[in-house]
Amino acid sequence: MNQKALFAKADTFVYEYLRENLPQEFVFHDYDHAQEVAEVARELAEKADLPAEDAFCLVIAAWFHDTGYTEGAEGHEGRSAQLASQFLRQHKASEATVETVRKLILATHADHTPGNFLECLLHDANKAYLGRKRFERRANLLRLEKEYAHGQSYSLLDWQKHLLDVQMNMQFYSRQAHEAFSKRQNKNMAELKEDLRKGQKLAIRKKTGKNFGRGVDTVYRVTLRNHINLSSIADGKANMIISINTLVLSILITAGSAGFSMTELGLSSNLKFIIPVLVLMLSSLSAIIFAVLSAIPKVSGQSFTREDVQNHRVSLLYFGNFLKLGKEDFMEYLRDLKEDQEILYDDLSRDLYNLGAVLDKKYRLLSIAYRIFVGGLAFSFVVFLVTFFIL
Repeated sequence: MNQKALFAKADTFVYEYLRENLPQEFVFHDYDHAQEVAEVARELAEKADLPAEDAFCLVIAAWFHDTGYTEGAEGHEGRSAQLASQFLRQHKASEATVETVRKLILATHADHTPGNFLECLLHDANKAYLGRKRFERRANLLRLEKEYAHGQSYSLLDWQKHLLDVQMNMQFYSRQAHEAFSKRQNKNMAELKEDLRKGQKLAIRKKTGKNFGRGVDTVYRVTLRNHINLSSIADGKANMIISINTLVLSILITAGSAGFSMTELGLSSNLKFIIPVLVLMLSSLSAIIFAVLSAIPKVSGQSFTREDVQNHRVSLLYFGNFLKLGKEDFMEYLRDLKEDQEILYDDLSRDLYNLGAVLDKKYRLLSIAYRIFVGGLAFSFVVFLVTFFIL
């Protein structure tokens, strides 16, 4: 069988084999990739004016070099070489040809540096997509394969950085491939660099909420103002409870000391009214205590280390925290906030959360104070009625 017919056989065999055995998640290392590499390998062989036998080995190796992906990426070179050897032996190829093809396929390993001209040509054919117009489409397929087949996850910015690293670290070894693909590779790198710059700007805008105009700033501003207003309302309610109960307590103490005569005549008749008065006094005093605990100013800070500050695990926007630092350290901290708006918004979020925690404590204490006040009034009234009508 002549070489042209054997190429057709290899084409059909690889197509059928991959169609039946290749997992669906391998969308890059598929038949289209094998066909592309084989076509480029044939073109490079013609440009290099290779002997017929060498050109044959190069193209066959290009067809089979990734067929081992049917069982996964790890060790696919060895499986591909074995499959190519079986195919060639079935079609009566010489052992010298089989061995050449096997070594060429094994040389496609990512860590291998080409050792001869044929290996250089196969390497260049395999990486030719980096210097072609279809680079972006093929790169997107490669990203899908890495995410679905290998479980890797890339943001758009991370993927652009990865592709740029691949382009910068890849070189064509043969003059033929360099002439054919280097100009387009340089253009692809320039476009990647520009896309990366735009992607970084978009990432910054996304992190800082700039894509939403002033919406994020407004959310923080309104939420912080609402929390401060709620704190003022809580203090006002606490002051009202304190004022009312202080007045009640003062009246009860004055009235009790003046009106309850401990003479022998009035002792029995006046003692029975001491119980409701004491209940009301105790409830008023308890309400005052909880209201004061709610309104009392509390200057406390979070315990943190210098490492916490450097890694931005603590918010220093609260004076109870930043006063634990020196002035220069605090100024350096603010400079970092101005340079990285993501950190700035994170610190605002921490500050907002801490303010919410303070409000939660205020309103819980204030709720207890109101309940004690209302409950004490009701209970003292019931005790008074019982005392007046029954005792």
